[in-house]
Order: sequence, then structure tokens, then C-alpha cells
Amino acid sequence: MGMGMGMGMDMGMGSIAIRGRLLLLLIWATVAHTLVVLPDGRRVHIINNNVLLDNVGDFILTRVEELANNAIAEKGAFSMSIGSGTTVKPLSALAGRLDFSKVHLFFGNERTEGEAAGKCFGSGQEVFASLGIPDSNLHRVPELPAEEAAEAYEAIIRGMPPSVVGVNDNNGLPSLDLCLLGSGADGHCASLYPNSAQVVESPGGRAVYLAAEGKGGITITIDAINAARNVLLSAGKASQSDMARKCLAWSNAAANRALPSGMISTSEGAVVEWILTEESAADLPAM
Repeated sequence: MGMGMGMGMDMGMGSIAIRGRLLLLLIWATVAHTLVVLPDGRRVHIINNNVLLDNVGDFILTRVEELANNAIAEKGAFSMSIGSGTTVKPLSALAGRLDFSKVHLFFGNERTEGEAAGKCFGSGQEVFASLGIPDSNLHRVPELPAEEAAEAYEAIIRGMPPSVVGVNDNNGLPSLDLCLLGSGADGHCASLYPNSAQVVESPGGRAVYLAAEGKGGITITIDAINAARNVLLSAGKASQSDMARKCLAWSNAAANRALPSGMISTSEGAVVEWILTEESAADLPAM
């Protein structure tokens, strides 16, 4: 065999080996996912968010798709509470994967006063348009003084037909099919900030929305989140590892108003799923 042919075969075999290793890496990155169910029923997904793939984003989209299709098959509609920014933009990848004529979007928090009024809706307009969601299914928050806006928006959600927004059997509050949330390193979610007035009223309150202290807007309450059928809460950054440890491992988390994300519980029947990365789960005790 000539040297050129031998070198060619070696290079070919080397290329095949490299492609094989990359394929194995991609397969490993896709399936590297640990599920832990805590004693209180909360589910913790720990995902390897490989640099080549957005595994966390793909996991959230897959869960939203599953939950939406299940709800539509069961009752003809799917209701979801969203925020803004990082929790909304990835939803554009669901175009063509859901019947968005049957999807109803509500806002977990929104500015209602001043120049920032409608901020969350505005930041998602391109996504909503790309998904083809009917205007009648985009339930905007009225631009009013915060307390009035909270009352008006609560009336809207309470007035939805049961096929869109049901009623929680345990606490009688409206029950969304899904609350999609992200948590900050300080433990806030929606506009539920540590030790704020809107957090102090929970748990055990009757409100669905409250004015968000100092924000010129409104927020969904912890009680309303806990009344939902499903909650997806993502916290994938390394800077969130200490917060995740306290919310998921401390025994008093459900009553700790300093960490609102930890107060989201299964107490009213919600399926609560935390989505972490290996980095944000680094401080968790062995489970």
C-alpha cells in the first residue's frame, strides 16, 4: 500500500473517530438529566447544560408542549402565566408544535403605571406574533394604578370559563394549567420579592393578584401559583446555587418569606418542578 493511500486511510479513520466522539458527546449531553423527588413532592430536574446545546431551554419547551397538548386534549384549552424576557423568548421555538388558537396567555407580573406600563407584554410581542396567538387569547393587564390593576386583572382571570382556567379544589382560587417562572439569585419570582408586602400576605391569602410594592405594577400571588395545576421554575446559573440550596433543602422553606421561590409548594396540589443545571445544583446536599 502506498504511503499516500495509508495516510488517507489514517486521516479518514481519524475523522470517523472524531465524529464518533462528537456524536457520543452530543448523545450524552442530551440525556444527562437527573430527577430528584423531594419528600414534600417537589420535583428537581438537574440538567447538564452542555455548551453545544441549550438542554435547559429544550427541556422547558418540551414540558410546555407536553402540558399544553395534554390540557387541550382534556378540556380544549391551555392557560399559562408568563413573565418577560428570558422566560418568554424561547417560546418562539414552539411555533408549529402547538395549536395556539387554544392557548391562553396571562401575565405573572406587569408594570401598569408610568412609561414602563405594559413592559412585559411589549417585550413579548414579537414572540406572540410569531406563534400566531389570537389577540383574544392574549390577556393583557390594564394600565391603571397598581391596586386597581390587580383587582381588574383578577376579575378577568376569575371570569374565564372553566375550560380555560379551572378552580383549585383545595383553596377555591383560579387554577392555571401552568405558571412558567424564573427565579433570581435573591429568591424572587414574578414580582414576589423577599419580605415584600405582596409576599407577607402569603401563604393563606385569597388574592390572585396584588400590587407589587415599589414596582408600579402587579404580581401573581404565591397562593395563586400554588393553586395552579403545574409550575415550572428555572434557576440555571451558578450564582443561584446558594438560593437553590436554601429553597430546596431548608425545612422551613415554605414559610420563609425571605425566599419567595421556596414558598412555591405542592400544598394545594400543584406539580412543582424546579429546573436546575449542574452548576446551580452544586450546593445541594446529597439527595
